[in-house]
Order: sequence, then C-alpha cells, then structure tokens
Amino acid sequence: MASANYTRPQNYSSIGDDDDEALDIRVDSNNTRSAGGENVKALHGQVQEVVGVMKQNIDKLLDRDVALNNLSSRADELQSSASTYNQTTKQLRRKYWWKNMKTNVCIAGIVLAVFIIIIMSIALSRRKN
Repeated sequence: MASANYTRPQNYSSIGDDDDEALDIRVDSNNTRSAGGENVKALHGQVQEVVGVMKQNIDKLLDRDVALNNLSSRADELQSSASTYNQTTKQLRRKYWWKNMKTNVCIAGIVLAVFIIIIMSIALSRRKN
C-alpha cells in the first residue's frame, strides 16, 4: 500500500517576532511625555504577544491539518483493502461451495452405487433359489 505523507508548508507568515516595520508603531515627535512612550511600548509588547499566540495557533492548525490529511489517506487505504478483502472472500466462498458440492455428489453417487450393488446381489441370489 502506498502511503501518502502530507507535510505542511513551513513559511506561513512574513511577519517576524520583532518586525517593527510591519507593525509601524511610531511616537509623535511633539509628544514629550515619557508615559505616552511607555504606553506605546506596552501596547507594542501586547501586540507582539498576540502575534506570538496567533503564530502558535496557526502552527497547531497546520499540524492538525497534516494529521487529518494523513488520517484521511489511511482511511482511504483501509477502505480499499476492505473492498479487496470482501471480493476475495466471496470468490473463496463460491470456490469452496462448489468443491463441497462436488464432494457431496461423489459421496451420494458412491452410496447409491453400493446400494444398487447390494440390491442387485440380493435380487440375483433370490433368482438362483
């Protein structure tokens, strides 16, 4: 049986973990308060965390897809094997039914021949008397 091994694609995202250009977070030059910059950094950290969780979820989803595809191919192979098995058992059943029938006919023929021989021998012995 041929095994279909499905592998998931490796490059699913063009955004890296530390790709600031993709997120394009900038602080206004007129904003001189440090609290605003800290808020942006905190938000940036939260966004990075969410991006990391999303990447993990995508990895899990792709791994699940691979597992489901492998399971599907194995199920198809099993279905094919079961079909072949059923055909083979039907052929063997017919073959041995005919073989059994031939044996039964031969035994019946022998029993009938012996019965005829016994009847004929009895009939011939009565005729001689």
